[in-house]
Amino acid sequence: MGLAGQNQVRHMYVGTADNAASISALKSKAANSLVVLSKDGSAVSAGSSFKLFQKDALGTIISSDTIKVDNVLDVRSVPHAAAVNKVVTISGLSVDVNSLYTVSIEIDQHGSLSQEDTYLKQGYYKAAAGNTAESIVDGLIASLNRNFAREIGANASENPYFGFSKTGSGSNAALVVTGKTQGSRFDGDKHIKVVDSFNVDISCDTYPTVTVTSAASSGVGTGFQIMEMEYFLLGERGDTYRKSGYPNNITGPALVSNASSSYNVIEISYYDEGRDEAKKSKKGLTIAVPFTTLSANSAINTVVTDLNTILGSGSINAFLES
Repeated sequence: MGLAGQNQVRHMYVGTADNAASISALKSKAANSLVVLSKDGSAVSAGSSFKLFQKDALGTIISSDTIKVDNVLDVRSVPHAAAVNKVVTISGLSVDVNSLYTVSIEIDQHGSLSQEDTYLKQGYYKAAAGNTAESIVDGLIASLNRNFAREIGANASENPYFGFSKTGSGSNAALVVTGKTQGSRFDGDKHIKVVDSFNVDISCDTYPTVTVTSAASSGVGTGFQIMEMEYFLLGERGDTYRKSGYPNNITGPALVSNASSSYNVIEISYYDEGRDEAKKSKKGLTIAVPFTTLSANSAINTVVTDLNTILGSGSINAFLES
């Protein structure tokens, strides 16, 4: 990532794209408004060097590096994609009287984030005469909830890590384990999202069917991802690295991003080169703009339009809500 400041390898700007045609016009906009302009702060033109300008939370106009068109390596739009939680279903349960049913949830990298750290949680139910598959599923759900009730932020029926539910009834009942890898898994103090990788299995006399009915996906442009990126890529803008100066910490503006928003992202890869030497340093610029509806994408599409004017038509695709 490099050192904090303009010399760091990657910078990130989060805010609301605007159609201000000059720096003076940007000054009258709301805080966190951002716009792409020519390097002198005037309207963009084809082939011109450009900068991203933003009015920050303190009302100051900040800007990115000056980026020469010939130094741009790649520009792409990254549309938002919702996160998907992993779901495992245990179905086809046979009733074996006096048999112990043990559901095991093996969680990788829990807490410490070390690949060597595995956390095992289990739920139990012993089948009795007159039970059905539904009885077993109900018993396993109750046992799993009791086990996870010991975790921080959990209670007798709900926990931050997994959801346990039932589908079907009678002999067709199945146990559904849903991982909660988003939302409640965000560590606000550490500014990181702890995503648990887990596997589910069951031990019993007659092995049922265990199916991953939904594969996990962290999504693209989720509020948690953008908060992580903004926190670590603030650079000279309210630089969070200054917190290492305890007890003389300097607290800058709060993060612009928030966990409840969805974001479209533009990534620009380019390089700097020395004035008197041939060294080239690759760098990156990330622009994240929140959206809620298809029409709200028009804000970031103003940045797309300006970049296409500078770099050439079709260099980057406009955002469309999926």
